[in-house]
Amino acid sequence: MGKFFADIHADKESQLSGGFCNIEDTVEIQKLRGDRTYRGFLDLAKALRFQLRYRDAIKACSEAIKLKPEEKEAYRQRAGAYLTTLQIEKARKDFQRCRELGQDRLDVSYRLALCFYLQEEYEKAMEELEQTWELCDDEMGIAVIFWHTLSAWKLRKRPELFLKYYRTDMEVGHHTAYAFLIEALLKERSLQMAEKRLENTEDLDFSIIGYGLYVYYRFLGMDEAAQGLLREIIKRDRFWISYGYLAAWQESIRQKEKAE
Repeated sequence: MGKFFADIHADKESQLSGGFCNIEDTVEIQKLRGDRTYRGFLDLAKALRFQLRYRDAIKACSEAIKLKPEEKEAYRQRAGAYLTTLQIEKARKDFQRCRELGQDRLDVSYRLALCFYLQEEYEKAMEELEQTWELCDDEMGIAVIFWHTLSAWKLRKRPELFLKYYRTDMEVGHHTAYAFLIEALLKERSLQMAEKRLENTEDLDFSIIGYGLYVYYRFLGMDEAAQGLLREIIKRDRFWISYGYLAAWQESIRQKEKAE
């Protein structure tokens, strides 16, 4: 069994492009389909997400919401699934509903900021991230700094959260890829440091560091290098569910649409 998701799981085409998903139900999922309670639907959604079957998980969450429309948990699970399948407007609505129902402020604001970012509403993304800062420990703080900095680069503005709050001794936990990119490009100001790290890194960190570097290349006007890196990120798709990969995919699709 995989650490992050099942060994047999849905691919990005079935979840991001609406392609056919041929992943069969596990024995656990087959049993859960017989439980038509609120908790049963949420447990089913969780099991489906472990197979990366986010579109099927959305359906299970929607059934739960029909049973208890004032309970926040099903909205939160569905919002996350909408975000991971890049159905951004639907994700925004569900995260807003979570906020109305009292879901954790940091959780909601951070992911709403990601929604704004993916819709190219970078000012709103920055505002949402700035509102979260007082709620962050170091581990979430470095993720907030990362996306705030990328938003600033998109707008050709100063990365104020980094300038005010970044520390070299931040305890970043599992957010090491976010921390490395920020350290390499903003503290050390070393493109070579970031590029070298990409030579020997697995797909999850590659998508995060690579996407941050892509945005920085674009900020510097290095468009040819940026496009080459974007293509490489899209190829390295084992962790297509990472926010770095999803942002790269969204950029790629947007570019193709503009070219048509």
